[in-house]
Amino acid sequence: MKILYFTQLFYPAVFGGGEYIFYHWARELVKKGHQVFVITQSLQGQKSHETVDGINIFRVGTPLNLSGTLPVGIFANLSYLIKSYLLGKKIIKENKIDIIHSNTYIPVISAQWCAKKIPHIATIHDVYHTSKNDFWKTWSKQKQISNLTKFLGPLVEKKIAKTNVTLFHTVSNQSKDDIESLGVRKKIKVIPNGIDPTIYDVATEQKKFQAIYVGRLIFYKNIDVIIDAFDIVTKKIPSSKLVIAGDGPMRDQLVKKINKLNLQNNISLVGNVTDEQKFKLIKESTVLLNPSLIEGFGIVVLEGFAAGRPVIVSDSKPLSELVNNSVDGFILKHDDPDLWAQKIIQLFSDDLMAKKMGEAGKHKVIENYSISPLVNQLVDLYKSVL
Repeated sequence: MKILYFTQLFYPAVFGGGEYIFYHWARELVKKGHQVFVITQSLQGQKSHETVDGINIFRVGTPLNLSGTLPVGIFANLSYLIKSYLLGKKIIKENKIDIIHSNTYIPVISAQWCAKKIPHIATIHDVYHTSKNDFWKTWSKQKQISNLTKFLGPLVEKKIAKTNVTLFHTVSNQSKDDIESLGVRKKIKVIPNGIDPTIYDVATEQKKFQAIYVGRLIFYKNIDVIIDAFDIVTKKIPSSKLVIAGDGPMRDQLVKKINKLNLQNNISLVGNVTDEQKFKLIKESTVLLNPSLIEGFGIVVLEGFAAGRPVIVSDSKPLSELVNNSVDGFILKHDDPDLWAQKIIQLFSDDLMAKKMGEAGKHKVIENYSISPLVNQLVDLYKSVL
């Protein structure tokens, strides 16, 4: 098959679950003999066209910097919308595309404009306006974000729900329920995210009393709770360390908080890291933390498990559906730093418990979330709409 992807973030801007899974789907599809073309947003310092791992990548629109956040500004989104549509028409004409697959919101619109008689599958990872945390209102208060976003965000979500795509795909049952709450009447297919568990078997020495967070530094990731927890942990275990890997608009705010709590020697913000660095950091750590309030899936949880590490998550779905409480990790209240500290200290102090939980998580990933069989499900989905 010849498959055309529309996604605003793609390699090498692989910071969140959405762009991660589209990149790894594309790689696996190429391995299985399919041709994959990707129209993504331009990145500063990156070519407008290149082939990576057999994937044809085209970059259009206003260039983004690799800051670990989502495309900002109305004009950046409009530039992608228009230019991806124009390039999409050209690629379709020249290559006789069989399937169009788009990744969340703006790309869904330009992909649908191009689709016409070609089947179009749209992936929606999460629905933000259903959040009880006033997502779009808070989002609009960030630097470089127009205040209009608090009105436009919910409107775009509802507009996407009414788009006449062939079918919707999502990554969890919780996200399926959220999409249906928008009034979607189309078929919604759930195929969970997956990873290649073998690439996390890196040789590295585990560091005593180290925890790690991997993800965007953005308000809905709820990173404050683990910083507050570490303020408690360090009083019990002064040598304990927290590594925060990722970047985003909250970086300066988090640095100020860390300095205010005098935790500079215990908490490190290492910025964006390569896959190899990420694997090593997770493997070095005793436990992976994900306190997020909103997730479509939570692929970093699988990464923690694949590295043989227990994972502590917040009590928000679908994170709480990935972790088996007290078996391969813990599910904790999202706003209780004392409880987070208690469980971190417990894992730091009980090597056998941490090892058993990590092994249980690794078995779960191998059995249920290996990417190759999940991509076979994706191929079957593509064939079903041809």
